[in-house]
Amino acid sequence: MNIRALLLAAGLMFGSHTVLAAEKLLTIGGAVTEIVYALGKGNEVIANDITSVYPEAAANKPKVGYMRTLSAEGLVSTGATLIIAEAGAGPRNVIDQVRNAGIKVVQLSESVHTPQQVAADIRTIGKQLSATSTEQVARQYENAWQEAEAKLAALPGHPRVLFVMNNSGRGAQAAGDETAASAVIKLVHAENVMAGQYKGYRPLTAEALVAAAPDVIITTNEGLEASGGLQNFLKTPGIDLTPAGKNKRIVSMDTQYLLGFSPRLPAAAVELGEAIRKQ
Repeated sequence: MNIRALLLAAGLMFGSHTVLAAEKLLTIGGAVTEIVYALGKGNEVIANDITSVYPEAAANKPKVGYMRTLSAEGLVSTGATLIIAEAGAGPRNVIDQVRNAGIKVVQLSESVHTPQQVAADIRTIGKQLSATSTEQVARQYENAWQEAEAKLAALPGHPRVLFVMNNSGRGAQAAGDETAASAVIKLVHAENVMAGQYKGYRPLTAEALVAAAPDVIITTNEGLEASGGLQNFLKTPGIDLTPAGKNKRIVSMDTQYLLGFSPRLPAAAVELGEAIRKQ
């Protein structure tokens, strides 16, 4: 290796400029990964977690497991020099162990499901990566959200909807308050039939389903697959007795696209808002 190459690899002075070696970047959380690629820094990503499925280049990277059940050994073994993680990544003791091992970890400090938080995350990650496109990407996203907001405001009515999560296939759960699903439902000017009843997700009972009487049920493509398809999903106890079940008003979308609160949020919200209003 010649002297120039050694200096470049070490991030030392070369001429009148400081040359910084590219990070070996590990991204944790689908939204973080999407933002990194949107900023044009995808070439620095060496691995990510299983929620990082978009874009395709990210989906094909080595995986370190699920963002909430990480292991310190798995993270360190990637050889990453920088880890950028969503607020919910963990467990906390694993993140601390990795930091103590000398790896720089940047974890987003908030997990707020708002369009404005997406823009803030773009700027935070962009600054961390010294991305020259940061402000351009952030403003493009903000403009896209303004356009989406106008389209959503013009849609008719406020459909009564229920969001059902069953990606594991081990039992359906309904989204209450303080969930990404609840936030998305509000953004598309619909009514979450479980609003005000509880926070987070709870198992569905047939009685609760019937009492909620949703006009539309929103779920994920992964949940439908785990349930064995639409026909099996409709056989979930109680669903067939709801207006949504009787009329087969089931809307499914990709989990990360729908709930990820990533730069794709404007497109996802408009798609959902229109889909729940189709007869």
